Amino acid sequence: KPRETGDNTRVFAANGKPLGFIQADNLHLPLRSEEIPQVVKDSTIAIEDERFYKHKGVDYEGIIRAAVKNFLSRETVEGGSTLTMQLVKNLYTADRTREGLAGYQRKIREAKLAEELENQHKKGWILEKYLNTTPYGTVGGQTAIGAEAAARIYFDKRAKRLDLHEAALLAGLPQAPSTYSPIQ
Repeated sequence: KPRETGDNTRVFAANGKPLGFIQADNLHLPLRSEEIPQVVKDSTIAIEDERFYKHKGVDYEGIIRAAVKNFLSRETVEGGSTLTMQLVKNLYTADRTREGLAGYQRKIREAKLAEELENQHKKGWILEKYLNTTPYGTVGGQTAIGAEAAARIYFDKRAKRLDLHEAALLAGLPQAPSTYSPIQ
């Protein structure tokens, strides 16, 4: 079952008059696939999973490439997760530390779930869900969940109005939101 995201809470006086809002920890403004600009989709695929349309949830070639690069550099410099594996983490497995799984066990579980997800849904559905559930960083105590929320927080505009350079910046944020933050 997917994790729930919080909404802002509207506060009313005893007489019913609205007083204001209590801001949720997450800003989440989901879009339908047709509302997400192609430049955002293309930038995300180019940065996060260039073989997105060539695999079925797990990119074994990408995993081997990342393992070799990490081994040769003796540190983690590249990951092997696909967009679908990241979506599984966003929706189902993130912050589930009580399961007590080691890192590699969690990755194996995510890979299996990613393959199952790809067997049940088309790539467009997966990309839409990824772009609506990915955390893009925190500004002023509020985490932007999804491309629309990130466009609003970082550029004060709707995602459909993003330029190529803005879409590319957003596409890179999920890798290291604090490091790549345009605010910092």
